[in-house]
Amino acid sequence: MKKLGIVVFILALLNTLESLSIDLYLPAFPSMAEIFKTDIGHIQISISVFFAGFAFGQLLWGPLSDKTGRKPMLYCGLLLFIIGATAIYFTSDIYVLWAMRFLQAFGGSAGIVIGRAIIIDLYDKQKSVTIFAQQSQISGIAPIVAPLLGSVFLKYWGWNSSFAFLCIMGLITFFMVYKYVPETNTRISQPDHDLPDEKGLKEQLKMIISNKEFINSTMVGSIAFASLIIYISNAPFLFMELHRFSSETFSFIFAFNSLALITAAYITPRLIKRISNSDLLFGATLMLLLVCSLHILIAAGSLSVALEIAMLYLSLLAIGILFPITSAHALSPFKEGRGTAAALLGFMQLMVTFLISGLLGLLEADSIMPMVVTRTGMALVAVWFGYQIFKSKKTSVQQSVA
Repeated sequence: MKKLGIVVFILALLNTLESLSIDLYLPAFPSMAEIFKTDIGHIQISISVFFAGFAFGQLLWGPLSDKTGRKPMLYCGLLLFIIGATAIYFTSDIYVLWAMRFLQAFGGSAGIVIGRAIIIDLYDKQKSVTIFAQQSQISGIAPIVAPLLGSVFLKYWGWNSSFAFLCIMGLITFFMVYKYVPETNTRISQPDHDLPDEKGLKEQLKMIISNKEFINSTMVGSIAFASLIIYISNAPFLFMELHRFSSETFSFIFAFNSLALITAAYITPRLIKRISNSDLLFGATLMLLLVCSLHILIAAGSLSVALEIAMLYLSLLAIGILFPITSAHALSPFKEGRGTAAALLGFMQLMVTFLISGLLGLLEADSIMPMVVTRTGMALVAVWFGYQIFKSKKTSVQQSVA
């Protein structure tokens, strides 16, 4: 049991690498724009490129981990992450930055997708929700600490010191995976199992895509993730450009809002003891829609920065509740091909994020309204998919009673 606790911590650390890679250099955006001789919009594209790398990477790592094992793919992914972070440290060219952010994300995505598969390998559906929530509590510290740490790095060692730190974290995580994480793919640990061929992989994909619970849960999770990242990528513009806060003040505001993710991870396992997963999922989508709608009114009327921060906090609370539930719902129906299912889940999350955040980045708006309206529209779509899950579970209960 103690060893499993270490494994869960390491998997959370793999998640943390993603958060650190996104949040650590946010306070440096204005400085990077000067050094790279461009504007903040072009620096912001490095986030969109990062998510594209994450999306395509997961399509590779998930199926490969089903076929060749979880650990070898974790090693390969972490090595690419380390190489990408190291290259960024030495560059001052915007195109090299974009390319290496793609490589960094492509490698780092292995930890996310394989980590999800390992949890489903080890735990049942109900327990996995709790484990995903525990992971969120650990990795949720990163969005709080990262901007504050990034501000310190920027002040004393320059913007690229954040990527030196990421390289060191990648090396530490690589060692911990080697020493403590077991191989959980039974096809590898039990040689009498046959490995899937190309035809078998196609059958797995067909089975996964045709599963309504997977599709509905993945869509809700994708919208929630995209909403989170749209907030993160626009936060420097909102607080440092529009509201003229310093990078230090921005870091504290960002850290405060990130507390919502830890709060959500703490209360979710307790809520599912009283409320069914489907009820809680649907309720969280309704909460997200309500809060985002109120944010439109507050932003349109320029009522208060404090109210804007409050709406962002509450939206992140709803998103934090959705993360563990949607992951568990999407992956638990499958006894085999969990790595492939986790890859499709991650790919859909990140492609939705990449497309929407990329379009917003091209608008070059001088207000926050495009972000707020987009997040509200996405929340409305999430409510529809959430209702499909809610309705499906109620129908299943009624049929079982009958």
